[in-house]
Amino acid sequence: MLGVDEFAFRRGRRNGTILVDVETRRVVDVLPDRISETFAAWLTEHPGTEIICRDRASAYPKAVNRAAPSALEVADRCHLPQNLPAAVEKTQIVERIRHRHADVHRLPNQGWTISATYGVAARVGAGNVLPSPSMFRKSRASVRHPASSPEPR
Repeated sequence: MLGVDEFAFRRGRRNGTILVDVETRRVVDVLPDRISETFAAWLTEHPGTEIICRDRASAYPKAVNRAAPSALEVADRCHLPQNLPAAVEKTQIVERIRHRHADVHRLPNQGWTISATYGVAARVGAGNVLPSPSMFRKSRASVRHPASSPEPR
């Protein structure tokens, strides 16, 4: 298992990449920068890495995908607490969009006009998930907006 992390050669000046054998806890190599091409070149020169334990830096997964696509990437334990809130937030956003999408798609069946449906979709942030108005195939004259109809007494 190869551990990959960045470090500062000199604080605020220049960063490098340190490669560590996680099982023996020994430094394998030190790369002069944290650029994906440098790490990808190292992986190409040293094939056979099966598991790569890395932080959240975007350069490292690019290098792994390019030079060692079969390697399993895992987050190091220091970054798991940072990954969890991001994953939960992403899941909540997806669920909220899914519910809004379903709500907006029910509006035409409840008698809302297409323009009113698109207005609601834009207000709830679901305008980009609606089909084109031609898919509804109802004329505006035959559909009334529920908000404009008088309440039954």
